[in-house]
Amino acid sequence: MAQPITGKTVVVTGGSRGIGLGLVKKFLARNNTVIATSRKSSEAQHLHALHQQFPERLIMTDLDTTAKASIASWAAHVKSAGVKHVDVLVNNAGLYGRRLQLSEFEEEDFLLNFKANSMGPFFVVQQLLQQELLGSAPDRPDGASLVANISSIMGSNTDPTVSAVTRGGFAYRSSKAALNAISSTLARDLEPQGITVVALHPGYVRTDLTGGNGWIDVEESTAGLMAVMESGKPLSGRFLSYNGEEIPW
Repeated sequence: MAQPITGKTVVVTGGSRGIGLGLVKKFLARNNTVIATSRKSSEAQHLHALHQQFPERLIMTDLDTTAKASIASWAAHVKSAGVKHVDVLVNNAGLYGRRLQLSEFEEEDFLLNFKANSMGPFFVVQQLLQQELLGSAPDRPDGASLVANISSIMGSNTDPTVSAVTRGGFAYRSSKAALNAISSTLARDLEPQGITVVALHPGYVRTDLTGGNGWIDVEESTAGLMAVMESGKPLSGRFLSYNGEEIPW
């Protein structure tokens, strides 16, 4: 049975544009309080416009997910601002990096991708846990949390359709494969604390990250992602596409 996400506290990292912004809009439309992060919220024009519509339920925060110190400071700020519990965390912030031929890659290309796409989501979970904002607690009998890590089918090692036939993208696809390993491990380790962790593929979406290329638009992607998160089906430890299909690791 479907379980609409409404009246909850939701965090969306990378919420100022693209898929993240689309998810922020959908969570707000469902009467949730949304903490949206961006590197410079003062420059997040689309979020400022949304804030005019939802001044009480949209909280804009600064976060650099490539730096653990920034993540720790941000999580402490969220706690000090009076947030008691994060019901849904969408780790959406990420990047593709330079589009290179095999011979052109440098160490920094891999490091930047791993910091943003793998380590960032891990440390966001770690720091929210340290602030006791995720999962169940004695004063929150219904305090389960959902962590949705926005991955990519490019991180699959065995998918026969897209990932098996696409060339290059070494830094990006390896960082998403690492995120998948982190997601499945977090799912096992955090289940006793009332935390569900799922890896989600948003589709090949026309956004700034893809240079405007893609097969679907943000609306179709985010509508699908919301449907998966609200499906009421078991999610923890799974790798799912925005259309609900299982993706092999």
